[in-house]
Amino acid sequence: MKTYIKRFWKENTLVFFLLTVTNVIQTIVSVRMAATLDTLVNLDFESFFKVLAEVMGLFLVFLFVLNVQINKTSETKQKMATAIRTDITKRMEQSSYTSFHKKQVGTYTSWLSNDLNTIETNGFDLFYQIWGGIIATVSSVVALFAFHWSIVVMTVALTALTLGLPKLYEKKLKAASLFTTEENERFISKVTDTLNGFDTFFSFNLLQKISKNTQEASLALADAKNNQTRVTAKVAILGAFGNILGQLSVTGLTGYLVFRSLVPIGAMMATSGLAAVIFNTVGNLSQQLAAMRAVDPIFTKFEALETSFERPGGKIQNVVSGIQLQQVSYAYGNKQVLKELDASFNLGKKYAIVGASGSGKTTLLNILNGKLTDYSGSVRFSGNELNQLSGQELRHHILYMDQIPYLFQGTVRENITLGETYSDEELAKALKASSLEGVVASLPLGLDTDIGEAGRLLSGGQRQRVALARGFLRGKKIILLDEGTSSLDEESALEIEQQLLENEELTVLMITHQLRDSIRDKLDRVVVLGNA
Repeated sequence: MKTYIKRFWKENTLVFFLLTVTNVIQTIVSVRMAATLDTLVNLDFESFFKVLAEVMGLFLVFLFVLNVQINKTSETKQKMATAIRTDITKRMEQSSYTSFHKKQVGTYTSWLSNDLNTIETNGFDLFYQIWGGIIATVSSVVALFAFHWSIVVMTVALTALTLGLPKLYEKKLKAASLFTTEENERFISKVTDTLNGFDTFFSFNLLQKISKNTQEASLALADAKNNQTRVTAKVAILGAFGNILGQLSVTGLTGYLVFRSLVPIGAMMATSGLAAVIFNTVGNLSQQLAAMRAVDPIFTKFEALETSFERPGGKIQNVVSGIQLQQVSYAYGNKQVLKELDASFNLGKKYAIVGASGSGKTTLLNILNGKLTDYSGSVRFSGNELNQLSGQELRHHILYMDQIPYLFQGTVRENITLGETYSDEELAKALKASSLEGVVASLPLGLDTDIGEAGRLLSGGQRQRVALARGFLRGKKIILLDEGTSSLDEESALEIEQQLLENEELTVLMITHQLRDSIRDKLDRVVVLGNA
């Protein structure tokens, strides 16, 4: 957390200055209010109203500065929160395909929402509260010197006691906070997974599973939060005990000094107020520090996100040859999926890859697309070893399509361009190549028609064509189709497969579970994996 506080040191310096001004003014007000009681005892009404006027002026300045402080604190806090989110997502961008998918998307969403809220509340907010309290405590202790040195000595001693008591539960509080954070991730992941399965539950009349799964996840999260609250309560009670003891002791000592005529009676008002500031701050300090330290594991978790900086690879200016595999093997742990595979896929040719479940069909395409890099053997693309090319360079030429391409909420145009800039001519060419022209023409706003969440307003075939248009717009000539038409109706599936196979410019590798005779005749080769 301190990294971001340092990064925005200018903004935080201004916040600290404003905190200092507001807390010093409050201390001065406490001291001056003591003078009002002394003027009343002396029946000096003129002085009484002068002090009130002075205090009113201080309060007006306080309110003005407080307004600025609140706004600047919020602005600074949000700048730091945005920087954290940006750093997390940059690490995701640098993560390998395998590393990213070790966690569910709901977990990452929890990082960027719930964990950031925790950092803002238990991190930045408490950081500013603690510093404000320290400033108020220091100024209050200095103010106590204006009355009697013995009050300061007692205050320091009792402050040490109040700080020490809650440390008995500091480790337990940190552990409970971390467990709550982890349980919250599991809750988000479970609920996200359940809600994404609404259509499945609906089809099998199992919608009651939604509330059941949510309740189970909620109960687990509630147990974690309740445990954290129990530990926090113990820390708070110990801090409150020290707080009460400190305030009563200072008030008692001041009363004694008044009886001895060592301080004026107005000191009772001032020292009581100053002691309240000091011991309220100190009484809460251990709890606040423990809660603030509890965000450290969150940052540790962020930093543990694996990154894989792709080695600089050679550029492929022109694709002059296809893909050749020699003795390629791949295993998931102890499970061998591909073993010493030899195959060639020439440019402009069309191939079907078939095999039993688990024979390595999808694994092969993931290797060719650069998702899996820890294979053995040789894979060459346009004469270059895949491990000598960056994944970005490889994917610049290859389009991978799975069963259900992901579409973003937004328009057809936004889903094809993906935020990049292309001319109308380039878009029109991509629409024609993917046979999307007629679909777009039938939409009320054409390319600017919103297609709903995950493209639900489009049919399965139309979604596949949008995915094709993405690739054609970027000049991709090699298509890896991973069961890409298996979720479509017979007519749509056949239409898309024939379109790809009849395009002489394309190199097509398609995994299929149903190789139709009309499609087989258009293939240059059927590659059989495993025992199929």
